[in-house]
Amino acid sequence: MKKNATLKTLLGLSQEETAHMLGIERGQWSMFVSGKRDLPLAATQQLAVVLKHLQETKTFSKESELLTKTEQQQAQEKLQQDYRKVQIKQYKMTKQISTMENIRTECFAALEVAAFLEQQKESQTKSALIRSIRVRATNTLKKHNRYALTALQLKKETLESLQIRLEQKMKQNPSS
Repeated sequence: MKKNATLKTLLGLSQEETAHMLGIERGQWSMFVSGKRDLPLAATQQLAVVLKHLQETKTFSKESELLTKTEQQQAQEKLQQDYRKVQIKQYKMTKQISTMENIRTECFAALEVAAFLEQQKESQTKSALIRSIRVRATNTLKKHNRYALTALQLKKETLESLQIRLEQKMKQNPSS
């Protein structure tokens, strides 16, 4: 089986293609690969010539080079698109974090105002207002709690590390 994987890997051809190239039946190739049969002399010679060529050739055909270059360009373009998407997500995440921090700051300030109003002499007349301020501030703080803020910050950190990895990949594989 190791021989099969090696020949398949070296040639990059299916059993049918290899058999056709060597001028034999697929069954003959299959039997050769499994070690149950030898190849005819002409097929053995043809296989030796092809394998020797593959070993000696360090340069790729123009088609292979063109395909590789095209793939590199496409990969680079995709990486750049991903990079831009990550930047946009990061910007949106930063805005969400800033908005949430501002909301939380306002709510804590509102709670301080409610506490101050409660200490005033006219607190009985404003008790409904104080209660309303407290309820609104605490409900808003429940919605925009510390965990939600931390989760957004973690997502932003993840995006930042992804952005760094994308930058590294783009520098590793510059399009030629």
